[in-house]
Amino acid sequence: VVMMTFGAEHQFHARLDLPPAGATDAEVSQVAALLVEPAVRHDVTGVLLVFYSDHAEQARRSARCLVDAFGAAGITVLDAIRADGQRHWPATGPGEGTAYDVSAHPVRAQAVLDGHVTRRSRAELAATLNPDDRGRADVARALLHRSALPADEVSALLLGCLATGSAPGADEVAGLVRAVADPVVRDVAWLGMTRHDADRHVALWSDVVRRTPDEWLPGAAAVLGFAAWLAGSGALAWCAVDRCLAVDPDHVLGGYVAQLLERAVPPQAWAEAGAGAGRPA
Repeated sequence: VVMMTFGAEHQFHARLDLPPAGATDAEVSQVAALLVEPAVRHDVTGVLLVFYSDHAEQARRSARCLVDAFGAAGITVLDAIRADGQRHWPATGPGEGTAYDVSAHPVRAQAVLDGHVTRRSRAELAATLNPDDRGRADVARALLHRSALPADEVSALLLGCLATGSAPGADEVAGLVRAVADPVVRDVAWLGMTRHDADRHVALWSDVVRRTPDEWLPGAAAVLGFAAWLAGSGALAWCAVDRCLAVDPDHVLGGYVAQLLERAVPPQAWAEAGAGAGRPA
């Protein structure tokens, strides 16, 4: 389900997996709460809900729950529709549906031109961070003898890679992931990010995450999560946070990014807050 919001000072959008067909009423309500709570927090006045599903009854059940939950919160559901990639219907009712085709839509064409790839599912997106086995083995060997990079070398390495679009070598990744295990040095990696360069940080840290052994993953994954949030890619940010917290559930930066996502904090708030003013303790 995709939610688009209207009427708030900061508009935001959210995307969640629908509950499975056998979900309990309580589980369906939990999904509804994940969307309603940030909408209430940001004083949203209206939402548009799009349910992407081949299963009409499953989508209708979720739609009814969400419509009721938003109504109880005083938020108008402007429309709720279900789409399966070929036809769309009212999400809470039956009908033959209306055919559609977005393959040549100007928005999709512009996205392709800009190099943006739309993933069909959360699982497909998460798979973009799957380990690069060969790269991981190279970094694992480098970690046997490589010490952590000092803060000034972390900064220099990141600036160089971002400027040229090049990927760091195995020795550099080993030194980098050891460095960002230290919260003080990790600050160098994320506090200086801006919305202007966030996409380049996402590309760089995605590569680092794919090549980093699990035991050294939390720091790099948390930095990637922050970069993805700042770039406006909340779904990728969640994938990175999940990877971080799966290894270290108490990771400070990973938890901080999770809070930004749960509260639907807009990326522009980073610049408005003076960048590093919001750093976690």
